[in-house]
Amino acid sequence: MGRKAREKLIRTAVEPRVETAIEAAPPAAAEWSWREWTIVAFLIAITLAVFRQLASHAFLNFDDGQFIYENQHVLHGDVGWALTSAEIGWYPLTWLSHMVDVAVWGQRAGMHLLTGLLLHVISAILLFLAMRRLTRAVWPAAFVAALFAIHPMHVESVAWASERKDTLSTLLAMLALWLYARAPWRMLGVSIALALSLMAKQMYITLPFVFLLLDVWPLERLRTFDDLRQRAVEKWPLFVLAIAGVAAAIIGQSNLKAVHSTTSLPVGDRIANALIACSSYFVKLFIPVDMAVPYPLMRVGFSAAIIPFLVLAAITIVVVAARRSAPFLFAGWFWFLGTLVPVIGIVAIGNQSMADRYTYFSYVGLFIAITFGVIVLAKRLRIPDAALAAIAGIAVAGYAAVAMHQVGYWKDSETLFTHTLAVTRDNSIAEYLLGQTLQSAKPDAAIIHLRRAIDLTQPLLQIPDATTPDWYPQAYVGIGTATLMKARPMPQSPARDALIGEAITSFGKALEIDPSAAHAKNNIGVAMQILPASSPTSMQLRYDAHLTSGTFLSQQGRFDQAVAEFRSAVEIFPKSVEAHIYLGLGLLQANKKPEGIAELRAARELDAKQANAILSKALHLPADERNFDGFIEQAMR
Repeated sequence: MGRKAREKLIRTAVEPRVETAIEAAPPAAAEWSWREWTIVAFLIAITLAVFRQLASHAFLNFDDGQFIYENQHVLHGDVGWALTSAEIGWYPLTWLSHMVDVAVWGQRAGMHLLTGLLLHVISAILLFLAMRRLTRAVWPAAFVAALFAIHPMHVESVAWASERKDTLSTLLAMLALWLYARAPWRMLGVSIALALSLMAKQMYITLPFVFLLLDVWPLERLRTFDDLRQRAVEKWPLFVLAIAGVAAAIIGQSNLKAVHSTTSLPVGDRIANALIACSSYFVKLFIPVDMAVPYPLMRVGFSAAIIPFLVLAAITIVVVAARRSAPFLFAGWFWFLGTLVPVIGIVAIGNQSMADRYTYFSYVGLFIAITFGVIVLAKRLRIPDAALAAIAGIAVAGYAAVAMHQVGYWKDSETLFTHTLAVTRDNSIAEYLLGQTLQSAKPDAAIIHLRRAIDLTQPLLQIPDATTPDWYPQAYVGIGTATLMKARPMPQSPARDALIGEAITSFGKALEIDPSAAHAKNNIGVAMQILPASSPTSMQLRYDAHLTSGTFLSQQGRFDQAVAEFRSAVEIFPKSVEAHIYLGLGLLQANKKPEGIAELRAARELDAKQANAILSKALHLPADERNFDGFIEQAMR
């Protein structure tokens, strides 16, 4: 070999090798064997064992109606609406999946829930495949997937039919994760999976950042700031999709009236709630107790968030300091925190302080950090693998037992919200939902819960610029309905008539808050039909009901119907000054001037002084004995 050839060989041997993207990819996973098949079979078996009760569960009166059994678009398979509408959130793939379920299963709640369970099982398997490929550690990957499958905090996402958007979007996010694990430099398949996930629910706008964390560990593709720039540029399609997802989420949640700027809390209180929620999620990972839906949003002083803040800050400092020696802690911890950002509550969405379903994907980061952290610690302490496997088995069995018990609370609305009220306090929404559930079967108990919901909400409505929750007028409708249910079986008596009168008053209060309150107007009609026509009490109640109904119809611009109600009031008490005045005003609104003026004159002939007082009050006029004549003169022009 000549001198030049020898120098070239030496130069080639010592020159640093430039690592290409393909070379930096994770090596091919080990061959699939009986071990992997056993793990997949175990994941399926334990998940089905935990959630098998779902087949006998019922729909809930919390969101399931608007998403499934009362949604006419879903019931009639309106595909165009599913693809384009954002009136209650833009979830086209979720709507389509609900439509398929309705077409196949009708309104059998258990079968809808089993579909969600199937999606959950597939997500667990995809997570195992992705972690196996990323870490080349089969048993740790299996443990992470098992925790995802059966952790009690994940029951809400699977056992609630309305959360199909959660299980479906997560399955597609897990698919993106698996595709990324196979080829992190190929963005086409990952981008398609993320786009589909965002079409099910705009939850995974943080997924590009999760992939950057995986580039830190276990892929080791991100060591310098230049690496960060390259990896970020590589993922530009994912960031574009994330921005589009944010826009879709804001539009959808605004249409759903879930973004509150008033009934929710000031920014400082929301930050405090976010810190407390994060620490609660962390604690419930290890001690999953007192799980509920919804958790009430309450005002807390920032002092209550100091300890949670210090705990979270301390953990963050530790994992950052250990990022080189234990990068899995860094990746897992920031996976947990980062994926909670869209739902942590600093941007006010809904009236809950936290939700178990928000941990559905974020807990995976903690599962990873804990699993690989324990493995490293066990090696340092020389704990045998058999002992470690036994501990893992006990953990999975314990979580499965707790989760199975938690699934039982989701069998129907009464069971779920009774449990929620047992483990939370001052929970107005749960009080309302339980009261609504009980209004027919247990009316006395329903009235107690509905009044409690109203009492808890009224102080919040005193906050400047506060908006009324959508359910608030329906609480009065529920009280009225429960009161009617109490009255129906009673024999005819003044006490029965009094109950019916209370019901009509409650329906009227609902209409006063919201003139379009569902069922309030119809229920007034039902109450009036069961009142006997002869007794003085019932006549007074019917009279009041007609005036109340006419007033609300007038406020809605339905003048002809209002006039009909006022005429009915006059027929009951022909000598009522008030009835003639309201009939006269109604006729004027209906553009029937001669008849309206005649009714007003009839009222004046019955009692001129009283007529002037009632008209002045109805029109919010200052006290003046000439108001009545002046109004008639003006009306005649």
